[in-house]
Amino acid sequence: MKKLVSLICALILSLLLPACDKGDTLSVYAPDGAPALSLVKAIENSSGFDFNIVGADVIQTVVTGDKKADICILPVNLASKLIGSGSDYKMLGAITHGNFYFISNEDFQITRQTVGSLIGKTIGVVQLGSIAGLILKATLQDLKVPYNELVNGAQKSQNEINLLPITPTEIGFLDVDLYLAPSPVVDVKAKALNYNFVGSLKSLYGESGFPQAIVVCKTAVLENNINAVKNLISNLDGVESYLLQKEIPSICTTISDCLESGLTPSFNQNNLSETSIKNSSIKFVPSKDCYEEVDEFITKIQSVSQGAVNALEPEFYYLESL
Repeated sequence: MKKLVSLICALILSLLLPACDKGDTLSVYAPDGAPALSLVKAIENSSGFDFNIVGADVIQTVVTGDKKADICILPVNLASKLIGSGSDYKMLGAITHGNFYFISNEDFQITRQTVGSLIGKTIGVVQLGSIAGLILKATLQDLKVPYNELVNGAQKSQNEINLLPITPTEIGFLDVDLYLAPSPVVDVKAKALNYNFVGSLKSLYGESGFPQAIVVCKTAVLENNINAVKNLISNLDGVESYLLQKEIPSICTTISDCLESGLTPSFNQNNLSETSIKNSSIKFVPSKDCYEEVDEFITKIQSVSQGAVNALEPEFYYLESL
């Protein structure tokens, strides 16, 4: 009898208390790396969200699987291929703007005006076959600087910039003139090898960099829970300053608490620093202020690899104020 009374009381209490299960939260996903860093302020200051950091190689599954993310950070090239129609998701804004840097054991500076001086030289490029290579080749093409990819047995050219695909472990051990790699790899390598930072891919591309990763949100969430979305966006503003004021162990703990099981984070207490935070190029820019830049970025990538990206439909951009 006592058990029955207890069960009835528990049932009544559950009906009186406000619901607080995950059905009332919005799921937020980001790939490991700079996008994960961009969420630290939101994770620590927002309620009503379930934050998840997953591997960069599986982030596409959270916008295409059965249980789709409510809000997600995606590389813009991947988003263009998967959700660019604007029917299921809309882009809220760009969040990272280029984390690839040139380092060398020599001391010089590579800019849009001086990149031609690299003709005949060799750049070891991490991710030459993916986004870094696409952006570098599109930029060189835009600047009318010839390049030669050292793949499939191609020989070094004295009349072009030579691009050699490499892995991060090869940095410092090859006969090349400079390296291009992402943060935090490039930060750690430059420090360990006493190499100089001699330029950045984002400044070579243009003054404001390029829209590397974007924030997208389910169309239904924008229609039914806009205040929660605005709350999240408010905590994406000023993220770099927020991170620079925090202790490194605290940042790492915040990220670790949201990591998918078994994932080793890109950033840890050994490689996260003021330099790597700044080199992550984190800044939220609303869609209404950057949609033309994103369209231009897509067009440039298509000019070197038609199938690497798809054109984005106008409906993909959420142009209201947040």
